[in-house]
Amino acid sequence: MKYVLGIDSGGQKFLARAQDLDGTDLAWLLGPPALHHRLTPEQLQLRVSENIDACLSKFGGKREDCEFLVCGASGLDNASDQNFLDNLYHSLPGFHCRIKCLNDAVIAHQAATGGIGVIVISGTGSVAYGRNQSGVEARCGGWPQVIFGDDGSGTWIACQALKHVSHTFDGRQPPSLLSEKIRRILGIRSEEDLINVCKEMEQMKWVNPGLGAEVDSAAEENDPHAIQILKDAASCTFALADSLVARLNFNNGSPFKVGAWGSALVKSPLHFMHFKQLFAANHPAAQVLIPDKDAAHGACEMARRFLLDA
Repeated sequence: MKYVLGIDSGGQKFLARAQDLDGTDLAWLLGPPALHHRLTPEQLQLRVSENIDACLSKFGGKREDCEFLVCGASGLDNASDQNFLDNLYHSLPGFHCRIKCLNDAVIAHQAATGGIGVIVISGTGSVAYGRNQSGVEARCGGWPQVIFGDDGSGTWIACQALKHVSHTFDGRQPPSLLSEKIRRILGIRSEEDLINVCKEMEQMKWVNPGLGAEVDSAAEENDPHAIQILKDAASCTFALADSLVARLNFNNGSPFKVGAWGSALVKSPLHFMHFKQLFAANHPAAQVLIPDKDAAHGACEMARRFLLDA
């Protein structure tokens, strides 16, 4: 059976989806992540192969029957990343089809907007991507955390919450519901404990234990510090999208789609509400939406489009 294969290769998961040439789902698989910045080339190729084969085994698919493979990869940010991933996926034995590797924001954009509009992704990090009717593409954000390039993301929100805790130790702000929630979940009893958490973050050994959810919880209980953090996060994510609205000429009064993606945005009621309000105030023609398709579905849609365009 001929099919297309769409892959969403992120930092937390590897989602593969196979569809026939008419767009009907054949199988999907949620496997362990295969991020090229974290695994050796040998480990990466093995992980990718295992995930793909596990997906194909669900419908008896064969590699040689794949007509097009599209992979959206987190961290594909420059020519070096592009060359590495292109070589890796083209070296997978058994695939004789065309293969295209893209940044994962592009396949999420397809799933959210159908290929025309803007998407803002706010998960562990943040980035915005857009494409207009003329096929012009643009991107904003996604810079390294060391220069605060993750504006409005889950990591940014966690850092703002920890900054508030530091202010309570300094006496610059009184202890709050938010600071108590953060101190409790991290076991912070002293200034030294907070410093140790920060050191783990600097060394990339710290696993965020859901601090964004604690900020949301405190905001729902009307903690002013948590509310302000989420309002500021919405200003950041809106600013990412707003830049692309202007650059891609979506600010001409015609309706256009804005997709919201990533748990720090779509699973935070206050963050998402203020994000929508900023669009309503500044771009009334924008249709802000949370897509009902996953990014691997978007990759499959792109694969079929590339087949038709060939």
